[in-house]
Amino acid sequence: MKVLKKIGCILFCLLPILLAFGLQLLITFAGLALRAFYLFHQDPSLIGSFSSPEFQRKLLGDSQFLMALSVIYGIASALALGFWYWKWCFPKKKPRRKPSAIINPAMILGLLFMVVGLQYISTYLIMAVAAINPSWYEYYESLMESAGFGNVTIALALYSVVVAPISEELIFRGITLKYAAKAMPFFLANIFQAFLFGVFHGNMVQGVYAFAVGLFCGYICVKGESIYLSILFHMLFNLWGTFQPDFLSYAGNSLPVHLGILAGAAILSGIGAFLYQRGVRNRLPAY
Repeated sequence: MKVLKKIGCILFCLLPILLAFGLQLLITFAGLALRAFYLFHQDPSLIGSFSSPEFQRKLLGDSQFLMALSVIYGIASALALGFWYWKWCFPKKKPRRKPSAIINPAMILGLLFMVVGLQYISTYLIMAVAAINPSWYEYYESLMESAGFGNVTIALALYSVVVAPISEELIFRGITLKYAAKAMPFFLANIFQAFLFGVFHGNMVQGVYAFAVGLFCGYICVKGESIYLSILFHMLFNLWGTFQPDFLSYAGNSLPVHLGILAGAAILSGIGAFLYQRGVRNRLPAY
């Protein structure tokens, strides 16, 4: 009976990501249908060339339009999954904690250290995936460019820094991890939700570093006992990735330098985790 219950919890963990995929497909198809109708209205001659390269280019070639669809999807999923999280996962019998009982300066410093360290670790994960299969990286680059991630715009900043962290944390650390922890130890539950987080991104390059990000976010959420903390970490991580200046990246070919940077990133992440845990222990009383 217990085994069946655990299997049920594991299967139930798949519902949030399926709901997110469903919302994504619904909004994408609806948006593309409206855009196709607009293009046909502007140029009726396109009606007979629905599958032509020219029409496909006009339909899918506007990166700002595709980014707008991403923002709409992110907001919709944040509202839908936010309601789910609030209704069934958010503790309602406990009074609200003061901000000082959720986060303190040591925890903020730890998050910042982990953000910087993980950014460089993610860079080397991308390099490793690209070395294993260059076509994976080429597909990733073309996907990012077509989706509007090539140039920083207001829509991109809004989606990357605010909307995506909120919606993704609600899906994976808010709901998926919560149910997974009922069926397995935290170590396995964290790996499970991070794996789903990687799969959710739909390509190998993003999937690999999203898995690493998911592990950190799961640890931060559970250790700090608040989804607000993993949302903050995710926002800071995406903020750095969106606006990182070029001079902070090493583009040379020196293997010792790269190994030194990677080692430094791992040490920085470790220091960040230590500061975060220390800050958690020294938080003010919750109520």
